Amino acid sequence: MLVNFRLFLIIPLTLLIGSASAQASRLTTLHSFCSEPQGSACLDGKTPATRMVEIGGELYGTASAGGSKMLGTLYRVSTGGSFTLLHTFCEKAHCSDGARPGRYLTRGALGAVYGVTAGGGLADGGTIFRVSGAGAFSLVHKFCSEARCSDGIQPISVLFDGTTGALFGTAAAGGSHSAGTAFMIDRGGVFHVLHNFCSQSGCGDGISPGALVRGLDGNFYGTTLAGGKNHAGTVFRMTPAGAVTVLHSFCAAKNCADGEQPAPALVEGRNGDFYGTTAQKGAYRSGTIFAVSSAGVLRTLHSFCARSNCPDGATPIDGMVRAKDGSFYGTASAGGRFYYGVVYHLTEAGTYSIVYDFCALHGCFDGASPDASSIFGSDGLLYGVTAAGGNRDNVGTVYRLEP
Repeated sequence: MLVNFRLFLIIPLTLLIGSASAQASRLTTLHSFCSEPQGSACLDGKTPATRMVEIGGELYGTASAGGSKMLGTLYRVSTGGSFTLLHTFCEKAHCSDGARPGRYLTRGALGAVYGVTAGGGLADGGTIFRVSGAGAFSLVHKFCSEARCSDGIQPISVLFDGTTGALFGTAAAGGSHSAGTAFMIDRGGVFHVLHNFCSQSGCGDGISPGALVRGLDGNFYGTTLAGGKNHAGTVFRMTPAGAVTVLHSFCAAKNCADGEQPAPALVEGRNGDFYGTTAQKGAYRSGTIFAVSSAGVLRTLHSFCARSNCPDGATPIDGMVRAKDGSFYGTASAGGRFYYGVVYHLTEAGTYSIVYDFCALHGCFDGASPDASSIFGSDGLLYGVTAAGGNRDNVGTVYRLEP
C-alpha cells in the first residue's frame, strides 16, 4: 500500500524562535507524525524510533506505533519533506506481516531495504521484511518457525552482504538458551543459527544481542544488553562462522564507571576501535560513550550528566554514526538545555560538544526525545527522528539538521 501525504508546512526554525537558540536555526522539521489522524489512529504512524537509511535522496524509516492497526508503519520521506506511507503493519490476519517494527533498517541490492518487527509473524515472534525500490513489501522470515523457537524471537536487525547475498542478524530472545541468537539467511533463503547466546558458563557471552556491524577485518561486532562476567552487558566479536569472543564485560570498573546496558549498535573508527554508548551508569549514572579495541581495551570517552540538570544530555539509547572527517555524531534521549534530548558531536580526539538541544520551540514543535541516532544524507546533512514532539499530537518528527 502506497499513500502519499504532502506535508502542509515545512518549518525552518529560524522563522519561529529568533534568539531562543542560535543552533536551532540549523534544524528543519520535514514531517510531524499524526498529520493524518483518523479517530484515535495516526495513519502515518507515531513514536518513530528507527535509525533511517537513505537511498537516492529518499529516507526510509518506521514508526513503532500508529497506523490504522496501531502497531506501526513503514514510510519514505524525501529530503524535501514529501511523505509516503509504504506499509501499515498488522494488515493481515493475526499480524502475519509483522507488528512493532524495530530500530534498524539496512540497504539491500537494487534499492531494496530490509528491516525487522519485534512481533507478529508466527506466535508473535517477529519477522524480517523487505521493501523493494518500487515500494513492494514482502516477508523474508517469520521467527519461531522452528521447534521451541530455536531460530530466535524478537529480531533486532539484519545486515545485507552484497558479495554473497546473505543476511546476517540477531534476535534478542529465543534460541537454545532463550537468550537470543545470531543467524544467517543464505541467498537461497535457508536459515542458519550461528550462535546461541548464554551458551557459555554464567552467560559469559551475554544475553540479548544488539545489532551487528561488520568490521574491516571481516568479523562482526556487537553488544549484548545483559549477561557477561558482571551481568551488565558485553561487547563481542563474532566470526562469520559464529565463534564469539567477548571483548569487554561492562561494570568492570568501580561503581560501573564504564557503564552498563550498552546500546545495540557500534561503529568502527578510523583507528580500528569500535565506538558505542551505554544507557546506564558511568561516572554520573546517566550513560557513557566508550571505545573498545579489537584486543578488548575499553576507554570511557564521556560520562553523561557531568553537570547539574544534565546539559550535556543523558540516557543515550542508540549508538553513533561516523562523519567523513572521522568524528562521531549521536543522540541522547534526555537531558540537554530543555531536558528533551540532544544531538552531540565527539571528535576523534575525544572532545565532546552539543550540536542541537531539542524542544527549543514552545510546545516542542521541533521534536523531543531523539531515541535513534541521526544519519548522514548524501548531501552531508544529518537526518533523524524524534519519538515525541512535533506540531500536532506530540508523537514525533522527522528532521534535517546542518551539523
